[in-house]
Amino acid sequence: MNFKQLRYFTRAIEVGNITHAAEKLNIAQTALGIQIRNLEEELGVHLLNRHSRGVEPTLAGELLYRHALEILARLETAGQEVKAAGSPDKIVVNMGLTPSIMRLVGAEIIEEAAKELPEIALRLVEEFSFILQRRLERDELHYALTYNAPIEQGFTRKALLEEDLLFATSPENWNGEPAISFAEAMNTELALASRQDVVWHLVRDEATRLSLPFKVAYEVQSVRAIKNLVAKGAATSILPRGAMIGELRSGVIASQLIERPRITRTLFLVRRRQGVVGLNAVRFEAFIDRLVDRLNAEIGEHSRHL
Repeated sequence: MNFKQLRYFTRAIEVGNITHAAEKLNIAQTALGIQIRNLEEELGVHLLNRHSRGVEPTLAGELLYRHALEILARLETAGQEVKAAGSPDKIVVNMGLTPSIMRLVGAEIIEEAAKELPEIALRLVEEFSFILQRRLERDELHYALTYNAPIEQGFTRKALLEEDLLFATSPENWNGEPAISFAEAMNTELALASRQDVVWHLVRDEATRLSLPFKVAYEVQSVRAIKNLVAKGAATSILPRGAMIGELRSGVIASQLIERPRITRTLFLVRRRQGVVGLNAVRFEAFIDRLVDRLNAEIGEHSRHL
């Protein structure tokens, strides 16, 4: 097992299609397929279920995916820290991103920061919004791109985007309509993330406001596990487009806009008031604004600048 295999394997799962994953990695489809088959042979298990719409992880594949994300994140962090140690004059900036943002523009942030901001060593941390908020409070992060951030003393926040949340279902259960009412969505077998998650609170609060029953059939900490339940037709969910963009493109999951009312979340750039010593905050935040433009383009019609 090697890092290249793990990178290829995680990208295939995130995109949900071997052909599209190979295009993203800029390698031949056959090369990607060989690397994943070699990984399966070495471990002695099937990691992917292959079907006409693409691929999805088996139970063993889901387990390896979680380990691979941690391993690759540690490798990236190690590289960043070693580079920073070799360049003591660089300013270290620890920045938090949610999983959906990391999936859409995480690689671009690292690459573009190296080109545009050579004076900083940027370290990225991927967590849910509520965990990023805690890490900000513990002074482990300098910045975070996080959703529905509360106003906390000692922090500044800047609203960047408003994003529609979408109803997610299996293609077999989709009625072909582009939209669904919130009341109709609530009358399904919902799988949602932790009770501390932003989406969980948004859905619960709207259901309470409209006097609708709030029932969660599956409370699951893993977004990947939620998507697996949806793809199999065992559950529905309410998710941002970025969290399931690979599955939408490959046709593993179908989505509908939630209307009457729309359910939206707001993306904020949050930082400590005192900032980072030596960092040109205006220049750094202008760089983030440009990346948010790219994020807005990736999300498409379901995202709006604020």
